[in-house]
Amino acid sequence: MSARLPYRNVERQTRLSDQVVEQIQDLIKRGELHLGDRLPPERELAQQFNVSRTVIREAVRSLAARDLLEVRRGSGAHVSLPDASTVAESMGLILRLTSSADPFREVFEVRSLLEVEVAGLAAERATEVELADLEEQLAAMTHTADREAAAEADVEFHAQLARATHNGLFLILLDSVSDIMLEVRRRSLAVPGNKDRAIHDHSLILERVRARDAAGARSAMATHLADGMQRIQQLGPLPPA
Repeated sequence: MSARLPYRNVERQTRLSDQVVEQIQDLIKRGELHLGDRLPPERELAQQFNVSRTVIREAVRSLAARDLLEVRRGSGAHVSLPDASTVAESMGLILRLTSSADPFREVFEVRSLLEVEVAGLAAERATEVELADLEEQLAAMTHTADREAAAEADVEFHAQLARATHNGLFLILLDSVSDIMLEVRRRSLAVPGNKDRAIHDHSLILERVRARDAAGARSAMATHLADGMQRIQQLGPLPPA
C-alpha cells in the first residue's frame, strides 16, 4: 500500500507496543487495511507512530501471533486472517476452562439453538455433493463395528451439515465444541442401543434435508438433540483439557 493511513502518535501510558497493536487492529476492523495489504516498512511505521523500531517489532510479533499479520521474508508484514481451526481450538479451550460443573448440559443447550437452524439451512442450501457426503458419513457410522470410528463419523455428519449451510461461522462454532461432543459420543455409544437410536435420528435428519424440508429438518434435529441430552444425563465430569 502506498497511501498513508491515519496512524496517531501513541501516548506513553500503557505499553507502547500494545497501543500500536490496538491501532492496527482498529484499522483492520474498519476496513482501512484489507486482507493481503502490506504494512509500511518498519522505519516508516516507527516514524508515523513516533515510537522506536523495537516497539514496532514487538507489535508486529504480537499481531503475527494472533494470525492478524503474516511476516514474509523480503516482503514485510501483510494483513492475514486467523485460521478457522485456530479460532475453534481457542474457543474450545475457553469453554473447557470456564464451563460449569455440567458442561455437557451447557453444550447441548448451545447446540439446540445452533444445530436446529443448521439443519434447516442445510435443507435449503445443500448441494448434491454435500448430500452425498452426508450419506457417506451416515453409512460409515452404520457399518463400522468400531466405537471410535462411529463416534468420529457422528461428529463429521454434524460438521457436514454445517458446511452445507454455506456459512463458515456455523462450522467454526460447531468445531469449537467438537472435541467435547466426541467425548459425549464415545461414552454414549458404549451404551447398548444408543448407536441404533443415533443412526435412526441421523437418517430422519438426512431424509428431511434431502427432501428440502427445512421445517422438518429442524424438527428432526431438535428431537435428536433432546434425546441426546437425556442420554448424557448420567455421564461423569468432563475430563480436564
